[in-house]
Amino acid sequence: LFRTRFGLRLRAVGENPAIAYAAGVSPSLIRYIAAALAGMLAAVGGAHLSLGIAGTWSEGMTAGRGFIAIALVIFSRWNPLRAIVGALIFGGAVVLQLQLQARGIGVSPFFLDMLPYVLTVLVLLVWGRGVRHVAPASLGRVYFGTE
Repeated sequence: LFRTRFGLRLRAVGENPAIAYAAGVSPSLIRYIAAALAGMLAAVGGAHLSLGIAGTWSEGMTAGRGFIAIALVIFSRWNPLRAIVGALIFGGAVVLQLQLQARGIGVSPFFLDMLPYVLTVLVLLVWGRGVRHVAPASLGRVYFGTE
């Protein structure tokens, strides 16, 4: 994302598609490729969750972890390297919760179930204090260029 041709084009299209178009980059093509890649990654993640971990699909199997994913975007400040670190931290909280339950410590399982979410809120409170989170300037805007 920071050193490849596609990554730089993707960042340029996210910030200002008109300038990217003026530089010879097709914003529509880059956005379609990015959406296709995101869809493929989401499909692989969903397949791994339902088939690799649980062995079958059941309703509510994510247990509200989508909110942790949204918090991860805020935590990472739109940086994929920070997102990897944050995913390891938040995933580690889920694993810690499961390990503590398996070891049978004398704490209520309901308290342990909320451990990853409490950690998420605490990290956002500490990490987000006094920091301005800036999303790409053209996020969610339709580009009506001369393509």
